Order: sequence, then C-alpha cells, then structure tokens
Amino acid sequence: MHNPGVCGIILAAVARPTAAALDALIDALTTDTEMVLVALDAGDHSLEPVAWARAAYAVPMAAQATESDILRRMLQEVLNYGRDTALLVSAAQPTPSAADLRAMIAAYSTAADEIWAVVADSAAPASAPILLGRNMIEQCLRQQGWRTTEELLAANRAHVLAPGGGAVAAERPQ
Repeated sequence: MHNPGVCGIILAAVARPTAAALDALIDALTTDTEMVLVALDAGDHSLEPVAWARAAYAVPMAAQATESDILRRMLQEVLNYGRDTALLVSAAQPTPSAADLRAMIAAYSTAADEIWAVVADSAAPASAPILLGRNMIEQCLRQQGWRTTEELLAANRAHVLAPGGGAVAAERPQ
C-alpha cells in the first residue's frame, strides 16, 4: 500500500488554457491533492494571477522546453516540495472529474508496491490524467531516452495500473 503525498500538476505550458479552463482544472485537483503546480509558458504571464489566486504555484517553463523537459522539471518540483506522488492533467484535454481523479488516487493508495503509476484509461488519448508514484518519478528523472509520458509508461508497463485493477498490457495510443 502506498501513502501518497499527492501533488497535482497542470501542464498548461503545452496547451495554453483560458483562465476559466485553468480555474476548472485547479478545482478538479484541489479536492484530493495537497498542492497544485501549474507549468506555464515563460512568456505568458496572463495565467499566473489565476494560479496564484487559487493558491496554486505557477512554475514558468523555458520557451524552448519540450514535453519531456517540462515533465522532468515539474516532477523535480514535486520532490522539492516533499511530495511522493504526482497527478498529471493536461490543459489540452477536457477537465477530468474530481471523482475520476479521486478513484485514481484510491487505486494507487491500495495498490501493491510493484505499481508505480495509474492511468485513467489505458485506451485514452495520450494526455489523459496520469498518476505517477515515487518510483515512476525517479525512473522519469533518471532515464533520458524517452520523449513522451507514453514512452515512459510503455517502458515500465508492468508497473502501471489501468482501470479495473489490471496492468497496462500495451502501449497507449499516440
């Protein structure tokens, strides 16, 4: 069983959301996470006030940052803030329900130690919510050969839990 100190991460630097969309994402995450970090494009300061007003931490990204650069930076921030679990949501997708995110956290909390991540749906688009535990965070920070979260999850699929309690059997679609 895991004892997740869950930190929500909103990947807003990849797809710039509206202020209302960012507000909704923060709402969905704050119910069951200890804190929320928002990855923002360094040149776009318009969303910082939304994040700060909602007690989320705005983390500016370098202008040329790739998806893997952004994810690595945000996961390092999770560890820097003393948390062991990251719940990633993308601003490019519809806001997940708080109930769905709560179910992911519950599944991870009761999973065996060999489970390092939980995906919202193994057949979902690449930017569906993903929960990464401490072991997967460390794999992400140490392994340099991946470019997307899908590649990282595929390389460690025996440690990824999908809905219904099974491990992810195949790569998630791109």
